[in-house]
Amino acid sequence: MSYIKVVYLDLNQCCEEFVKGTKLLEQCLHGEAVACFKFACDSVSKSHPLSPKYHSYYGFSRLLSGSLESIQICRKAAESYPFDGDICMNLARAEIFLDNRNAALEVIKTGLRFSENHAGLHKLRGNLGVRKRKPLPFLPRDNPVSTALGRRMRRR
Repeated sequence: MSYIKVVYLDLNQCCEEFVKGTKLLEQCLHGEAVACFKFACDSVSKSHPLSPKYHSYYGFSRLLSGSLESIQICRKAAESYPFDGDICMNLARAEIFLDNRNAALEVIKTGLRFSENHAGLHKLRGNLGVRKRKPLPFLPRDNPVSTALGRRMRRR
């Protein structure tokens, strides 16, 4: 899975360990990134405005390190703060990592509703690809009639 660079624009508000963790994550040094994000999470209270972002990155880096149950950390961060495109992007990447394509698309859609210019979410949506509407909604996609009709419609 290719890494998409952090899009968060104002890293000046974040603690040094978080910034260091993002750089380690970009270098695919997941274990070291987990330690940095854990420190960042512990350095702020739960009510701090950056807490959901820190937890999102912490959960995502833990997931990449092999802790599959840490998807819950990403989901909880996105539930509590869906307005942040980076948090939604992390959850979408985590869902993709776990082969939950539909869940990833829903998170991307939610993230773009609140952060419509978020480059990372747009890139993820482009990488995933979005299917066009079925020609006959009542038939499954793999039905020969639906397939043939879909091909004919797309040619025009």
